[in-house]
Amino acid sequence: MKSAVRPRADLVILGAGVVGLSAARRLVSLGASVTVLDAVDPGGRGSRAAAGVAIPSVRLFDDLDLLTFARAGRAALARDLESLPGGDRLRRGQGILRVMPDAKARDSLVEKAAKDAEGPGLWVDAAKLVELEPALEGTPLFGAFDSTHGHMVDTDGYVNALRDAAIREGVRVRTGTAARSITETSDGVEVHLEGETLRADQLLVSAGPWSAGVAGLPALPLKPVRGQMLVVHQPGLQLTRVVSGPSYLAPWREGEIVVGATEEDAGFVEQVTPAGLLHLSATVAKLAPRLRDARFVRAWAGLRAVTPDGRPYIGRYPGTRHTYVATGLGGQGILTGAFTGASIVELMEHGRCDAVAPFDPARAIAARP
Repeated sequence: MKSAVRPRADLVILGAGVVGLSAARRLVSLGASVTVLDAVDPGGRGSRAAAGVAIPSVRLFDDLDLLTFARAGRAALARDLESLPGGDRLRRGQGILRVMPDAKARDSLVEKAAKDAEGPGLWVDAAKLVELEPALEGTPLFGAFDSTHGHMVDTDGYVNALRDAAIREGVRVRTGTAARSITETSDGVEVHLEGETLRADQLLVSAGPWSAGVAGLPALPLKPVRGQMLVVHQPGLQLTRVVSGPSYLAPWREGEIVVGATEEDAGFVEQVTPAGLLHLSATVAKLAPRLRDARFVRAWAGLRAVTPDGRPYIGRYPGTRHTYVATGLGGQGILTGAFTGASIVELMEHGRCDAVAPFDPARAIAARP
């Protein structure tokens, strides 16, 4: 059966998550015609599965370029939530306690953050920890760095708000529609669907860990890392901020508490496992002993996109002329998604964007033996 060929668009985007929708909104504001495709319905599979921690990880103190990018992402996210209808209701909690097991861990983090103006926060001892968050009573922790920066985001609500805004602004969003393959032509791209072909001047691939598996595009080093999370509830015992160690506890919906997240090399298998639940339950027992008897609410698993060097791919897709990619944000996707979308559009429009220059995907090809 011959496939139908649709009228040409300026741009097709693969992935209706935070990055893809943010880029689409920016592009239509510049007058472009944009179609967003997502293989699943309602779309944004990776973004929706995230717990929504909108706080730069302490791991980023080892990569100042990425830390600077994450901080810019935090500001862009705040503007995004302010601009979206009901965006103020998508925030939960405020700030973070970065817990330390001993003086050695505390001093190590202080040393890592020495060149950063914001730093990890103000040091508080174990007694102050319990005063700030009564749910931590009984914890054997040494102390924590208390920072007021950052919060949690309702990821389902955020993606829904972005999608609705994008549609109102003129973006064509098609969920449950998978791109079978891509063909680059002399003057653009052809996106082949089931029984249909879309033509566009340019293509943006922002499908999280699924970005590297589109037929017709060169292979890109990218892998999924599974994260399992669970939610518990105990009446009268809540959190007002994120409590972060090797794993974390954070305020969730209606006084619930989310516990996350595992980091597993499990391929594209999105399932909750006994081993994952044991790990998360151990986090509860260690960080908040008073929650050991809390009611189990739900558990789920999602996939993060991770690159070999831990830096995202944001730029022209290696080996192509009309295709761009924005993926590999790891656990910082909700935090940096809006800024990533705006930055890739700036790169498309002007041929340069200083904010994402350190994350040029061409390095993936250069690093191959």
